[in-house]
Amino acid sequence: MSDKVKFISLDLLKRNTTIQDNVDDDILVPFIYKAQDTKVQQALGTTFYNRLKEGVVNDDLNADETTLLIDYIQPMLIEWTFYEVMPHLNYKFTNKAISKESSEWSTSSELNEIKYLDDRVRNMAEFYTKRLNVYLCDNESLFPQYQNPDDDENLKRKDTSYFSGIYIPKKKRIDKYHKRQV
Repeated sequence: MSDKVKFISLDLLKRNTTIQDNVDDDILVPFIYKAQDTKVQQALGTTFYNRLKEGVVNDDLNADETTLLIDYIQPMLIEWTFYEVMPHLNYKFTNKAISKESSEWSTSSELNEIKYLDDRVRNMAEFYTKRLNVYLCDNESLFPQYQNPDDDENLKRKDTSYFSGIYIPKKKRIDKYHKRQV
């Protein structure tokens, strides 16, 4: 199986984000793979992720897998790809320097504006990740590779979608009326 399987096309990415048609496809493709490998694989687990990649290559996805891919994975992947590529759209990496792109009709964005946009895109990507996780948990019997991953799975699925930057462990509380942990 080829490692270079994309769950979204460049056209789908551009139609569903504010990425302009004139952005070079060669800039976008690595970020599709990066978002797919890090975010989608993490949500699905390696076993199910590889099954979907094989299904795309062999054109043998069943109806449930096709629905999952189109309705849940693709919207999530679009947002995570946009999030990953956004900081790089304004910069050009050459052997001489990292330069900032500009034109005579545009002005550079301020850092606080970029951070605001970055937060908005991340929030949307996290929403779609949560939506995927809920769908998979509610329908895990439809996807045996999700429900029963291989023993040698190298990346186990992660069922959480949001990261606020702060980890607060859950406290165990005692139900004082029934004298049990809740």
